[in-house]
Amino acid sequence: MTATGKLGDKRAAALIVLAAALAFALYASAFEPVGAAEFAYIFAVPLLWCARALGLSKRLVLEPNAIGSESARARNHEAKMQRKRAVRAYLASVFVFSYLSWIFILVWLRHVYPPAGWGAVLLLPLVVSGLFIFPWFAVAPRMLPELEDPIWKRLVKLCGLAGLWVLLEWVRSWIFTGFPWMLLGHSQWLRIPIIQSASFGGVWFVSFTLIFFNLAVEEYFYRLYAWYRVRSESRFTKIARFGRFSPEFYLALLLVFSGVWLYISELPSKVNARDCFRVGFVQPNFPGILKWRDDMAYENVRVVKALTLALGEAGVDLLLLPEAATPPRWPIIGSPAVRGLLEDLSKRINTPMALGNMALLESEAKVQNGAFVIDPKDGLGKKFYAKTKLVPFGEYVPFWASWLGKVIPVGELKRGDFFEPLDITVKGKPLKMGNMICYEDVFPSLGLRAARNGADFIFVCTNDSWYGREGGAWQHAAHSALQAVSLRKPILRSSNNGLSCAFDQYGKMFPTITLKNEDSTAWKADTTSKPVKNFDIVDALGRKIDPQTLKPLRGGPLLDENGSIYFRGAGFADVCFYKNFDSSASFYARHGDWFVWACAFFAFFGAGLSFGKKSSIYRKRAALEKKA
Repeated sequence: MTATGKLGDKRAAALIVLAAALAFALYASAFEPVGAAEFAYIFAVPLLWCARALGLSKRLVLEPNAIGSESARARNHEAKMQRKRAVRAYLASVFVFSYLSWIFILVWLRHVYPPAGWGAVLLLPLVVSGLFIFPWFAVAPRMLPELEDPIWKRLVKLCGLAGLWVLLEWVRSWIFTGFPWMLLGHSQWLRIPIIQSASFGGVWFVSFTLIFFNLAVEEYFYRLYAWYRVRSESRFTKIARFGRFSPEFYLALLLVFSGVWLYISELPSKVNARDCFRVGFVQPNFPGILKWRDDMAYENVRVVKALTLALGEAGVDLLLLPEAATPPRWPIIGSPAVRGLLEDLSKRINTPMALGNMALLESEAKVQNGAFVIDPKDGLGKKFYAKTKLVPFGEYVPFWASWLGKVIPVGELKRGDFFEPLDITVKGKPLKMGNMICYEDVFPSLGLRAARNGADFIFVCTNDSWYGREGGAWQHAAHSALQAVSLRKPILRSSNNGLSCAFDQYGKMFPTITLKNEDSTAWKADTTSKPVKNFDIVDALGRKIDPQTLKPLRGGPLLDENGSIYFRGAGFADVCFYKNFDSSASFYARHGDWFVWACAFFAFFGAGLSFGKKSSIYRKRAALEKKA
């Protein structure tokens, strides 16, 4: 190889590495804690451009007047070798930078059972990137359309690639116990108009829209680039005949604006609000592992009691306590004193309570992590929901990894088998409450099951204290937002230290008011003070007004005076149902993961066109090479 060839190889490899680094930096930044959601529309474009260039290197055609010459064969051989080296650089860059991007996304896992959490930080990204991100980029060079393809074939191939992405995300939601954390669609959780299409096809439809937009943008600009380049190189004009028109780009815009159109057609309005009630959030903010200490356990109970009574004075209609609200060492079923304490609190504030707690099954000597209802008159409900999606290696050891049981601390928890909503009466009206515990709201199938079983709203009780104070809690909340839109059900979220809030049927957070001291700092259940009474201010439309700015309050979670979700305190939000969605369940709730099967159909036919019978340009190349 000549020095020029070596220089060309190094330059190509450097460009590929830079493209991969840029692509996955944009990808990771689209999610929390960075939250630059718009990057999700273009993150793959740099790598897709490289993939397209690799694909075109297969289509290099020798000049007709050079066929049979020794120099032509040498150039053809050199082109093949350069392509092989470029492919190796491409695949290695995709693997390395996708792995690093997921380490960045999941770095908060190091706070879970340190130092064991570092093992999760290193191994879990390896699974996600190696099995679900890398394969998609590996097949992209073969499935991207050829410039000479007719419009219908280009659309089939691009839909096939986008469908394959969604199919891989769906597989990730159930294989190896399932880990559908931070699917591409979840990057848009704060872009309310964009995610409305989830009511049609779930989070899968949003992911499809985003990855198809990436493909369409690359197709549009590459066709434009190639069109001008080809016409400047007359020797190719007899073989490459294609135009600049790219309908894929306009289809991608249509998919994006479909969610915006749904939002505009059914704008949330105070006129459509009905059955409003005030829900209170108790946020004890205790490290989960420290609740096993005697002093911390008793302090935990005192704080829960103080925050609950303060919310009672604020006039809440429903009070929510997070997962393991009281120390797990004192399960509500199995510890009469704790049950009596919580029932007494409900009576004193004359308010129903929904809470996460533990249930000791004496007949089996096992414990269940559950969600419970306490009525101020009838006490603890006879039925409770027990967690069905246990945390692998935290609450149980999967059968395929049973050999790890002796080295990883695992609680002896029993999986629940009761899926019906719990009955709860709020402001005198009986409602059905669906339930999700811990990270169960990341599984679309569980929300679908709750909606189909007749839930009016969904209660998520979680303990995000394990996540540290970084992006974990924000990432977790994104899944609740997409669930709310997909099912058109309000989701009430109570966390130990963040993020506590209420999502409406559009996936938007209701404004949340924090109980505060006279100096406007968050009241933290101090023994020497009480929170000041809150005076509501509303405008002519009934919207809550910020007393400091005299403007309508923006939706948001429970925050302290510093704007942080990580604090001890309590607050409330006024939750409403919208009459727009009374007539029937959402399309997704009725038909489930139908769009995943549509994506499987797209992927099958897209792969068939790409890996099946060779196109005319491949046959021309093969014929010319044979003559050479």
